[in-house]
Amino acid sequence: MFCEKCGKEIPDGATFCSHCGEPIKNNVNKVTGEKNMILALIISFVLPGLGIFYAGNRKKGLILFVLGLIFSLIGRSVPIFAAIGLIIWAYALYDTYNEIKIANGESNPNLIEDIKGFPTPKKIGSIVVIAFIFLLLIGGIVGAFTPNSDTSSNIDDEIDDIDASDDIEATSSSSSASSSSGSGDSYSSSSDGYDTHSHYDGEYGSSDTYGTVNDDGSVDAHQTGHTDYGDYQIDSHMDSDGNIHGTVEMGGKTYHVSS
Repeated sequence: MFCEKCGKEIPDGATFCSHCGEPIKNNVNKVTGEKNMILALIISFVLPGLGIFYAGNRKKGLILFVLGLIFSLIGRSVPIFAAIGLIIWAYALYDTYNEIKIANGESNPNLIEDIKGFPTPKKIGSIVVIAFIFLLLIGGIVGAFTPNSDTSSNIDDEIDDIDASDDIEATSSSSSASSSSGSGDSYSSSSDGYDTHSHYDGEYGSSDTYGTVNDDGSVDAHQTGHTDYGDYQIDSHMDSDGNIHGTVEMGGKTYHVSS
């Protein structure tokens, strides 16, 4: 047999070329055992780059692993980094296949050509797996750039359980009142000229509302409250035509309200 690197003749079964020192991969694999392709791909699917490390290319495997980890962490807040992290993950899977082939003695692996030569069941299985990985990649990239929520919406869609109009009662005369029901709920309100105040305590929470009736008939209102779902705050303005504009803060998010 002959050395692939220097071309000089070497004994059959040699693990290294006696002339240039090049490892004879086929014979080395016979001594050390072939690398498991399925195991390597599973490792790289879970931890990008470590399948390449397992194949023997430790430097490249560690670089891809560290890059994938860094981009994935930063990608939690910066979508473009998340997309790059997913591309690194997909490349690491592809390169794991090549590195395992090289480690097992194939000098120029070609995934497409290998699939063409597979028997039909294995060929179909390989295509399904590749399509699945491709869909995961595209779905992950699209998801990284998709906003988690819309911070402005119509009040009917986002805050169905809160109706600001039920909590704002304005009057231009001085009065005070209180009431209670059999369920243990209590409600009190008071007014002083154009300014109004109401307080509610009940089974599902409590709230305080402050309002001002302006000369043109418009109303400015502010409400803070506590429910089983957390605290909330409403700041609203109802113009003389009955249109409401304002914001609702709930669960750490601000919703813009208009009607």
